[in-house]
Amino acid sequence: MPEALSARGRRTQFLGILIVGGLILVALVSAVLWLSVAAGTAAIFFCMGVSFFALLAVYAGKLIVDEERYMQARLEARDARYRQTLELLPEGVVILKGEDGVIEWVNTMAGVHLGITSEDVGSVFTDRLIASQPAFCAWLRSRDFSRHYALETAGGSVLLDAAVVAPDERHTIIVTHDVTERRRVDDMRRDFVANVSHELRTPLTAMRALIEPLRDGLVKTEEQRQQIYDVVLRETMRLSRLVNDMLELSRLQSGTASLSRSVFAPLPLFNLIHETYSAYAEDYQQTFVYDVPEDLPSVWGNPDRTQQVLIVLLDNAFKYTPEGGVVTLSACAEGDVVRVRVRDTGVGIPAADLPHVFDRFFTSDKMRTGRNTGLGLAIVKALAGQMDCRAEAALEGDMFAITLRWPVERR
Repeated sequence: MPEALSARGRRTQFLGILIVGGLILVALVSAVLWLSVAAGTAAIFFCMGVSFFALLAVYAGKLIVDEERYMQARLEARDARYRQTLELLPEGVVILKGEDGVIEWVNTMAGVHLGITSEDVGSVFTDRLIASQPAFCAWLRSRDFSRHYALETAGGSVLLDAAVVAPDERHTIIVTHDVTERRRVDDMRRDFVANVSHELRTPLTAMRALIEPLRDGLVKTEEQRQQIYDVVLRETMRLSRLVNDMLELSRLQSGTASLSRSVFAPLPLFNLIHETYSAYAEDYQQTFVYDVPEDLPSVWGNPDRTQQVLIVLLDNAFKYTPEGGVVTLSACAEGDVVRVRVRDTGVGIPAADLPHVFDRFFTSDKMRTGRNTGLGLAIVKALAGQMDCRAEAALEGDMFAITLRWPVERR
């Protein structure tokens, strides 16, 4: 296409030169004939020459018009391709024109990010956003586009990174990128490092405080030494549990943990759990309510991992339920799922903390620190997801409940 366009241009330029040169030649020849006293011949030659080159000029003019149309069509096609590409981008794009910043074009994501749609084309951009984003509008008017602008929308729940470029004096392009997920991941990474550091520091500090007196010979009696050994062993086992839970969760979330799924009957598993925790409840003066029907249908999942999930949930329930409290394990078929619920009358959890109970290292009550690794429910969530099972937390009156929904027999 560029070669054809260049050939057209050269041909039009050649015709223009030919017409001008030809008209000059006709004028010179006519003048010579006129001076040779051949006025009639000169007039005829002049008229024929002018007519010929006039027709040639008309043809050249048509070529010029065609060339302009061709160039305009190419520009429009290129503009359409560019805009189609911009429309498919995950970033919001707004093109402004003029000093006032009149909206010339927007893509769909700009509507998602900023609420600007194609219906706003022709209006001033800052007028549309001045009420919701006055600081951003002031930044745009400053024309200092050497840095990006952090923009919060939807009440602060969405974070945008806005970059502005001015390709020429007449146009300004605003590009917005949703960095909410990236910020969330960064925050999670920082929280994870902080939590791991805290969880490791606590037992290490305790062991150091006990081992140093042993080394310095300050512990005199065997009874005191045995007490220190017991604490060191307990903290060492806690560190071991923390590391094992972290590795388990990492394998689950990265997808490297192998987990085969099949159809299995959950009732024998529930009966085994019932037998184990009934004895536990009796030892700690708690009540264990078991409500699982005999006709429970088969489910799709992994029996070993299912047992692991139930053990984590029941361990937590009994651990935070005082003497005289009640822990309930129930199951029933609901449509195409089997709903399993673990409830307890323990210390409870604030409603505001419910969305976070499956987060890593989350503990609602800071006084619980040291009683577990804070990874159990995160592992439950990861295991449930790998078995196509949904895990939900809720408050039911004065009881805290974890509900699991296993898909009924599927192939």
